[in-house]
Amino acid sequence: MISKNITQSKNINYYQLLNNIPSAILLIDKNHNIVFINYAGEVLLGESIKTLLNNNLKNFLSLDNQLFSLISQVQRQKYNATQFDININDFNKKNLLVDVEAGIYDSSHIILCFHKRAIAEQIDRSIVQKNMHSVSGLSSLMAHEIKNPLSGIKGAAQLLNDVVNIEDKDLTSIIIDEVDRIGELVSRVNSVSDNNIVNRTTINIHDVLQRVNKIAKNSFAKKSNIVELYDPSLPEIYGDMNALIQVFLNLIKNAAEAKEDGDIIIQTGYRHGYNIKVSGSNNKLKLPIYIHIKDNGPGIPESIKNHLFEPFVSSKHRGSGLGLSIVSSIIEEHGGLIELNSMKNTVFTVLLPSYKDKNNG
Repeated sequence: MISKNITQSKNINYYQLLNNIPSAILLIDKNHNIVFINYAGEVLLGESIKTLLNNNLKNFLSLDNQLFSLISQVQRQKYNATQFDININDFNKKNLLVDVEAGIYDSSHIILCFHKRAIAEQIDRSIVQKNMHSVSGLSSLMAHEIKNPLSGIKGAAQLLNDVVNIEDKDLTSIIIDEVDRIGELVSRVNSVSDNNIVNRTTINIHDVLQRVNKIAKNSFAKKSNIVELYDPSLPEIYGDMNALIQVFLNLIKNAAEAKEDGDIIIQTGYRHGYNIKVSGSNNKLKLPIYIHIKDNGPGIPESIKNHLFEPFVSSKHRGSGLGLSIVSSIIEEHGGLIELNSMKNTVFTVLLPSYKDKNNG
């Protein structure tokens, strides 16, 4: 804790303090003129304070740069905001990838704090893209081999359906429905990288979750205590039923594997006026519908949290690391986002637009 004597000291050189901060800090006025810049800012932009001071951001950044959208958002809505993966250039036109925090200083000035992304992180992004192509190629090779045993499984299930007791027919129906669903997904294996989600209809997300819950309770989550907390007033979404079943099957399977006889909470709800600003877009996403999948397992290792949605990353001993990358791809194609909160427990949150918001977006 900072002592009271230090915080109230009049002998602190605040200009020197700001210059010793390793992150670039700029103070701009409402017209985007730079009225203060620290030493790290000079280094980031490749020019001296003499050149930068009172210079305008528009003199060296393109007018459609994402930074101006972030600044406008903060000026208009009067609250701090952060945007990741903004591309800017210095005075020598060298491209830079940065994360930017923007905050209110007073009624006419905005503080900008730039965090330059490490070269290693930029290389990682390139590797991820290559991995996605590898996933698509591997899936194409496997598709033919998967379809053949699926046909056999379906045929056997249909025969069983004719001879089993009435109370067991639900189980054979699940097998048949799941074989059909997997067969359709295999037919569209390139959707991982080519975004070919085509069978969109208006869907009640609870229909998806209840079907997934039924499958889970009769297979991988037999020992789990699944609690459903649904908001019955949720509006419909516009999406691909089979793709969304794949998403939530994967998430609930992960939750069941986190603790064999643990609790899994599936919760839905609606946040009025909930908008999200994302990198690469000048518009805010209206994502009022949320679905939480929470388990009481040990959580996710810190070492892979930041890479969990990338291909081939897994905390499981024999995990392929493809499940969550496909989940992320499907949710993104539905115009939504998926977030992870893993401290003591793990909570995956899927955020989706309503059918109305999707059409008006």
